[in-house]
Amino acid sequence: MTQMMMDFAGRLKRLRIEKGYSQATLAKKITDAGQKPGEASIAKYENGRIYPNLQTAACMADCFGVSIDYLACGEKAAVVSVDGLTDEQINLMTELTRALRQQNKGRRGNPKSTPTPERQELVFKRVAQFLK
Repeated sequence: MTQMMMDFAGRLKRLRIEKGYSQATLAKKITDAGQKPGEASIAKYENGRIYPNLQTAACMADCFGVSIDYLACGEKAAVVSVDGLTDEQINLMTELTRALRQQNKGRRGNPKSTPTPERQELVFKRVAQFLK
């Protein structure tokens, strides 16, 4: 078994357990999304015996709220669904994300430090715009 396969298998199992899903529950969620892996397939994925196809991996990533990159390779990239949002709301989400990244850059040396009042105000304004 390759290192990548072991990492994928371990990540999949950890994510499933963190969500509180049984293998049967995960298989049902993926089936409901249009793919058809059974509980036995989930067990094989977690044991590193087989890989899921791309569509099944995408469904699993959606179930866990992670990217396919993270599921496959461990590269952390959060996924935020914009389904049902207007273009204006998506733009506001993008601006808010950019502002939060900028805020975090300023406190890399001390991630638990409190953001400046100006930065807090900027974030609150973005959230208020989004909620209108």
